[in-house]
Amino acid sequence: MKKVQLILGTALLLAGFTACNNSNDPAKEDVVILKDYVDSVAKVKPVYTVENWMAIENGYQARALNAEKNMAALTADDKATAEASKAKYAELKAKYEVKLKEAETAAKQAAATPDYRLILRNKLFGEGVVGSDMKFGFVTAKNIKDVYEKFVGTVADNKNNYTREDWDEIKTLYEGLDNRKNEVEKDLAGKDNMRIAALKIKFATIKALHRTTEKIEENTKSKE
Repeated sequence: MKKVQLILGTALLLAGFTACNNSNDPAKEDVVILKDYVDSVAKVKPVYTVENWMAIENGYQARALNAEKNMAALTADDKATAEASKAKYAELKAKYEVKLKEAETAAKQAAATPDYRLILRNKLFGEGVVGSDMKFGFVTAKNIKDVYEKFVGTVADNKNNYTREDWDEIKTLYEGLDNRKNEVEKDLAGKDNMRIAALKIKFATIKALHRTTEKIEENTKSKE
């Protein structure tokens, strides 16, 4: 928005300079300023946010009001210029309103549609345990075995229902858990370490079978 305001501010200065050099008629100057403002808005790369549009709209209304005050004193050509600027702005406004409505609808849909990654994290680790920051500080030497149990058990129970995107996220989460294991391994009890090793083998087997199934499906599709 700052970029838009800077460009429009520059355009306003240029408009004023042009008006002052081409006419001593204040009414005509206001029309020139309005025209240059609308032309400048049309040239700037659109940023479809409510805040940006409000800045543009406020700037337009102030200039349109100034031009309107002395409309009766304008020549026919100047009136036509003012009306053309208003019509051009109306088209621009209509486009912005459509885009802002689309952005609002998309935002509502995104808010109503849960992120599949968040759903996976909640199922694999518990509600709200792992956030988008992918921090695993909650895993300690005392609870890590249980964390692996839940993770691998959940993957085993749902392996046939996961999408490719799900598997990509699962692999990323598993790597994060493994990295955390390396950090706390020195404090692990021997029996817990052995159980985790078994769970890691189980997960690796599930992942390998999934890859084999995925390749078979890809080969089958390519032959069809």
